[in-house]
Amino acid sequence: MPLPAWKVWGFDLSELKFSSFGHKALFDPRYHLRKTRIIIYQCAMLVCLAAECTATYSLDKYEDLQTHIETTFPGSHLYQNDIIDVQIVTIVFNVLVACIFGAEFFFLAQYPAHTYPKWYRRSMEGAAIFICLGLTAAALSSTIIVARNSAVLGHVSQSVYDAALAEYFRPPIKYSKWAVNIAFVVLIWIGLCFVIASTFLMFKAAAWDEIHGAGPMEIGSDEKLVEAGQSQKVHRSPSMSQRRSTDERGIGSNSLGNTAPVKV
Repeated sequence: MPLPAWKVWGFDLSELKFSSFGHKALFDPRYHLRKTRIIIYQCAMLVCLAAECTATYSLDKYEDLQTHIETTFPGSHLYQNDIIDVQIVTIVFNVLVACIFGAEFFFLAQYPAHTYPKWYRRSMEGAAIFICLGLTAAALSSTIIVARNSAVLGHVSQSVYDAALAEYFRPPIKYSKWAVNIAFVVLIWIGLCFVIASTFLMFKAAAWDEIHGAGPMEIGSDEKLVEAGQSQKVHRSPSMSQRRSTDERGIGSNSLGNTAPVKV
């Protein structure tokens, strides 16, 4: 029994199918730049997800470090707002990457031939540019803070300071001394590269769709992609060596490739 043709915002829900996420469907060569976009979008989302998770783990550990030190040593205060702030920015923009490019990936998989209104395309392109700028700011600030700064334990004597750091030594107050911090910074930069590439492909695909349409293309007999409805077959004439060998056998060929006996 076929599914009812329900439509939400112009999308026919009856067209949704799990097979669209299969390798053969995702890498269908009839759609312009589809394979490249699928790969780059997934790389951007996965790397940014890794950066988000790593930053979240580091943020949680530094929050716990502050709580433990200030609880164990009353009157003390751990200042680590600098790394907490850049981690929050990192998490927010990585979530936006998942939202924007995750939506692009889903609609590209399920509705590859769908035509979107211009306002939607411009909104997505503007959001992608905003994410690129935000991730760039997060990557730069995270790099500077992790490389140069450290948490500061104040309002304590030197003996209490030494005792607190000896008891709570992980994560270290020097940010660059912890591999987790270095990992999330490196992942941000890698993710930023993929996000910039994804944004470029988004613009390029939108420009193509405005001119040629979003529908599938056909594969011609010469194994080249041409626009649907405009596929053309290439007729290859026989080569000189083929004609020569044909003449030696006493057989000639006409321009259409049909053979006929040669009268001597």
